Amino acid sequence: MAQLGINGPFLLAQIVNFIILYLLLRRFLFPPLMKMLDERKQRIADGLAAADIARKEAEEERSRLMSQIDAERAEAQHRVAAASAQAERVKADILTDARREAEAIKARAVEEAEAEKQRILAEAQKQIAELTLLATERVVRRGLDEKTQRKLIEDFLSETSLN
Repeated sequence: MAQLGINGPFLLAQIVNFIILYLLLRRFLFPPLMKMLDERKQRIADGLAAADIARKEAEEERSRLMSQIDAERAEAQHRVAAASAQAERVKADILTDARREAEAIKARAVEEAEAEKQRILAEAQKQIAELTLLATERVVRRGLDEKTQRKLIEDFLSETSLN
């Protein structure tokens, strides 16, 4: 072995030193190091599990919020539809009231026109009666008494109003 450049006792001392060092490391360094690595591995696994749980909770919360948004959207659409229907009812009521009021105004106008017509006719009949009385008075020259004249005028007017 000397020809290979290997010193036997030195090699044996190196092997013994390596075994002693390995045993010391195995006894004092490896257990805390392995413990530390196991703890780190456990923390990483716990972190991943917590992240997975948080992701699932976030998905559940998102799903719940989306269903709540959909419900709110449906409720808002229902409210809009109800408000629209109510507006249509109010519109119909207003139109009905306006028509009813227009009919009432029209009826009053017709009544007032009829009353005015009757008043004008009565006034015309009165003027005709007075003119007839004056004409009869001139023709007869006061030959008939007033009562007889009025009777003749009334008969005349009743005949003309029937025709």
